Amino acid sequence: MKQTRAKAKSSGQHSAKRPVDRGLYAKLRPALADSRPRICGALVCGAVALLSSLPANADEPAHGQSSGRWRLDSALTLSRFEQQIKTEVGGARGERLVEDNSVGLGQMLSYRFWGPLSAGAFLRFDSGTRRAGRFTGFDADGRALVAPEVGGAYSELWIGPLIRAEWRALFIELGYGAFGARHDEARDDIPAENGDSGGLLRTHPSIAWLLGLGGGLPLAELPGTGSLELSLKLEYRVRYYTRRSGSPLASGPGGAEAVHGTQNLSPFAGVIFRFGD
Repeated sequence: MKQTRAKAKSSGQHSAKRPVDRGLYAKLRPALADSRPRICGALVCGAVALLSSLPANADEPAHGQSSGRWRLDSALTLSRFEQQIKTEVGGARGERLVEDNSVGLGQMLSYRFWGPLSAGAFLRFDSGTRRAGRFTGFDADGRALVAPEVGGAYSELWIGPLIRAEWRALFIELGYGAFGARHDEARDDIPAENGDSGGLLRTHPSIAWLLGLGGGLPLAELPGTGSLELSLKLEYRVRYYTRRSGSPLASGPGGAEAVHGTQNLSPFAGVIFRFGD
């Protein structure tokens, strides 16, 4: 038994002394950072090739849809989330623990240039408020007290090109945020190298993408004009912010580049107007 324990102890000591190689990621990180534009470009080219491989007759409209080559999309997304604590259900409401409100508007104009493929431009605007805090107790009237509270209002604007493929009533679209700017009161903890912590955040030139998947349901034919459809879509959006007020974000430990990543998964509802021959 003593010999077994001695072997286990010796083995544990040997494992504790075994060096762990933590430098692999550090060695690969510069190469990966330099390859980001090429990786994103390859993904876009692959998506375009996949969309182009659809049969030429895949652009045939579903029943009730117009065959117009121009398409104008207007869509809206809304979200609200809150948390609170009370002494009883229906009791006096104090400060909220969490409050998250957001509204987003999407506008897209595209032209079907070949088969199922369309190309055009989009505009996305988002605005909202996010606040959160920790519960500290109740006041004399039974209302919740919260401190400290962090957060604030934000707004974001994206403009860029898009490409879309349609099959019957379904569609998939890929957009690139050529221009992306965000004002975020809650992110005054991310300063730029020039010391500014309240200016506009600007997106990375090659990592600002949106991917949408949805469908359209015919609503009405407009004789001599086009048609209207109900649009339902799920959109994924990813971006990195690397600059603030025209200056790079403050560097991390050892001078490492600082980037601020954000992603969304949002449902949209809106209308599609098809027109033109």
